[in-house]
Amino acid sequence: MLIQFSVENFRSIKGEQTLSIVKDSSNEMSENYFETEAPLVPMLLRSSVIYGANASGKSNVLKALKCMASIVENSAHKKINKNLPVEPFLLDSVFSEQPTTFSVSFVVNLPDEETGELRPVRADYGFSANKKQIIEEWLSIYPKKREQAWFHRVFDEDTEEYVWLKESNFLKGEKNTWKKSTRIDQLFLSIAVQLNSEQLKPIYEWFSESLKVITSDRLNNQPAISFCKENEILKNLVIDFLKHADIDVDDIVIKKHNISFENFPDEFPDELKEKIKEDFEDHLMAYFIHTDENGKSIRIELDDESDGTQKLFEFSVLIFIALLKGYILVIDELNKSLHPDLVRYLISIFNSSENKKNAQLIITTHETSALRKDLLRRDQIWFCEKNKDKSTTLYPLTDFSPHKNREDIEESYLSGRYGGKPIINKFKFPEDLVIEFEE
Repeated sequence: MLIQFSVENFRSIKGEQTLSIVKDSSNEMSENYFETEAPLVPMLLRSSVIYGANASGKSNVLKALKCMASIVENSAHKKINKNLPVEPFLLDSVFSEQPTTFSVSFVVNLPDEETGELRPVRADYGFSANKKQIIEEWLSIYPKKREQAWFHRVFDEDTEEYVWLKESNFLKGEKNTWKKSTRIDQLFLSIAVQLNSEQLKPIYEWFSESLKVITSDRLNNQPAISFCKENEILKNLVIDFLKHADIDVDDIVIKKHNISFENFPDEFPDELKEKIKEDFEDHLMAYFIHTDENGKSIRIELDDESDGTQKLFEFSVLIFIALLKGYILVIDELNKSLHPDLVRYLISIFNSSENKKNAQLIITTHETSALRKDLLRRDQIWFCEKNKDKSTTLYPLTDFSPHKNREDIEESYLSGRYGGKPIINKFKFPEDLVIEFEE
């Protein structure tokens, strides 16, 4: 469960920006929030939606979260001399030379110190890094309403070594071995887990398993197809969901991609054939089964279905897995290729009693119909605005104190009251250019 995420000096984000998933004092729409049972953790929201103009930086907020998770997940296997994937704010000569900082607060199940039973606990983890090294890294846990600082290290440029500010007896294991094994471009957390720290493993797995961030526009249905192939119940659930979304599909057939070399030239090298076979060995093909007007079953390859159908198939599998596992699902521009009613419906699934594992959905979108009444609380709505220096500011709707039931939030947003909206100036073609083209 995500509590909040902060990032500083990443792409268009200059100063620190924070996305909070914490419920405010309002008790409206009780299904949209939940209790975590973790000490020192307030009620959390089931979903958050970020609005903003093109190039306002809303996608960069999600990309920052994905970047952080990627560094955690891949740090133990990072190659020497390969840069860390941080991207500082380049339009300021000072910030362009400064490190990027990520920090996140979340709820994770950890063994109780006395009973050994798994209990929900708040964790605060973060690090600062430039392209060459980790500058600072820290982790604190709050099992009994008091902070336990498990580790905190800062790189000293004079000695070229890490100063360990807080060494805790709460963190067990071969700490000295883990320290010595961690290069300056690697995370202590990731190396410790690779070297069998069972205590830190749930922290690492929150990033590698519980957090799912989708920021690419490209359709990638392979994970969804694989899940459907492995789980017949999930596949039937997806088919039923697609039918309810007005997509007429009777079945989904999944087969391995067979490679034929009959039409390849005889001189085509055997080693290249083997390489192609290896590349496509795990590639699966999905076919949607439809019924024509004569009652005959027609098989259509998924790639030949509309972009909207493909997107909905991809998202539906991810959504069901998130709901079943209690994951955090983060999707950039959910509205692309999807009808507004479907966007509202997907959000409503998370804000409902069907969400028994308290999964969370965080999206960016331009779809303003989601701002209408009875879908989102006021503290679930966020905006991104581009400043004069081209940096990004992230802020919640609650900054404007909109009146419950008396203010049309969609209309107010479209009128520009909350910002986060493009300022469009009238464009006029140069007359000499028009004349030149006419000639």
